[in-house]
Amino acid sequence: MATSNSQTPVRGNMRNDDGNELWNMYLDEVKEDDNQIAKAWKEGSDGILTFTGLFSIIVAAFIIEFYKQLSPNSGNQTVIPLANGTYSIIANSPSPPSTSMIWVNAMWLISLVLSLSSALIATLLQEWARRYVETANLPSNPNHRARVRSFLFLGTEFYKMRLIVQMGFSLLHLSVFLFFAGLVVVFHTINKNVAIAVEVAVGLFGVAYIALSILPCLDIQCPYRTPMSYFLWYPTHAILTFVAVYLGLILEMLLRELGFVALLDHDTLTRRILVGLLESRENAARTHLQYITDGLGKCIINSAINARQDGDRKIVTRLFNLLALGNENKLRRFAASIPRHRVLDLFPRTEAGRFVLQEPLRILLRSCAVGTGVAGPDEEVRRSSLLVCLDAINYIAKDPSVPDSNYLRANFANIGLMRALWDDSDTAIRVTSRSICALLAKQVIREESLEEPQLRWLQEVTGSTAEGDLPTEDATSFKETLAILLNVENNADFHTNFQAKLSQEVERIHEDDPEGSGDVVHKLRTMFLAADPFPPSQAVYSFMIAGPSSSV
Repeated sequence: MATSNSQTPVRGNMRNDDGNELWNMYLDEVKEDDNQIAKAWKEGSDGILTFTGLFSIIVAAFIIEFYKQLSPNSGNQTVIPLANGTYSIIANSPSPPSTSMIWVNAMWLISLVLSLSSALIATLLQEWARRYVETANLPSNPNHRARVRSFLFLGTEFYKMRLIVQMGFSLLHLSVFLFFAGLVVVFHTINKNVAIAVEVAVGLFGVAYIALSILPCLDIQCPYRTPMSYFLWYPTHAILTFVAVYLGLILEMLLRELGFVALLDHDTLTRRILVGLLESRENAARTHLQYITDGLGKCIINSAINARQDGDRKIVTRLFNLLALGNENKLRRFAASIPRHRVLDLFPRTEAGRFVLQEPLRILLRSCAVGTGVAGPDEEVRRSSLLVCLDAINYIAKDPSVPDSNYLRANFANIGLMRALWDDSDTAIRVTSRSICALLAKQVIREESLEEPQLRWLQEVTGSTAEGDLPTEDATSFKETLAILLNVENNADFHTNFQAKLSQEVERIHEDDPEGSGDVVHKLRTMFLAADPFPPSQAVYSFMIAGPSSSV
């Protein structure tokens, strides 16, 4: 019996230990969320209490000054001289308060009540936040704490605690507008000019407040909102749904009345326009109904998630520009974290004729180049970030509307930098760097006149000479030969034309300089022979990627 009693708690403790670990993990995950919720409630209530304290003092001062005019003034007396030299005192009849004074005092008193009510809600919020955190931590058993926390959290969701927070701000804002309205009325009884000035100021502020309240209902991305925005969201989209539905019905009725319904059976431009209008109305009505169901907060999240590609591209662009100004190690780590298959989606090409990420990519390429001194665990990061950088440059070089090919050639296809990449042990780095040079060579060769730096760069890329420039008389032939190599067409006669033109250029170079052009002619002949077994475009890219070393 003793043995049995001693073993039973052990098995129970083992099960409790496993359960405790599970619930402790849950509590650790939700702890930060709970603290943020309580902190938001407390900060919101602190702001309400601070503003309410100052505002209530101002409203009370105005009420004290003007509430006296609500009482009938029975203290006024008139002194009338009599014939015998004595005086008679006659009391005037009490005058009722004016309508304007009644309205002014009513608005100010309501303003004071609303202000104090918002302060009361703020103090309650502080108490609720404290109780929310403390009650969840009362049980000692982790499983019980998790249950209590979930129980309290579901209660806050069911009873819409966030709306109570917004209600406190809404009451405070309403009290401010009532105070402003009272100011306008009271100054109309005192001085018209001052009243007009106050009206203009209050009117401008009111229009701005209304605009800030409605804008988030019309554009979810708008960061400006007031507490009234959450309450205006539902009637706004209910009205827009009604308008979209009835516009569609009216459009269908007009089509029937005008006899355009028959056009919907034929595939014409008119049909496409009409169908597009009808579908746009249906989609608009469906969208606004979904907005009513989800509410403002959920719609913001859904819209951000649905705009994934464009949103992610902006995030990457912004962070790349930010990290390029700071630590290069962080820039490399960030680039290495980007999946290579997402480079096409995350990196923008050009924007308004400008290469968007030219400076961050230039810094990244220089920091990842061979010989930068990066070693150890960071070597893998360097290679990964270099591949991402090369993929992005290659992606940009494919764009036929590259704004400045000379800038790309000088900064991203510099021969001193590329030569080391061509000899890299990583096949992906070698191939991608060759591809960049081939694409930029295609851009350069399309220019009408080539200067000496461009010709020298083309010679290095194609490996035409390692000891100097081509002779002047061969420069034109060199350019024309490259033009033939890079002019990839899709017609059936291309292979024959390619061989004929290339053969003519080889013979021309050989005739101009029989002795000095032997190396160039040999390489061109090798390229010519290598073109036979392959399709034309594949032969060209085989040469440009593999380089002259593989063809000689």
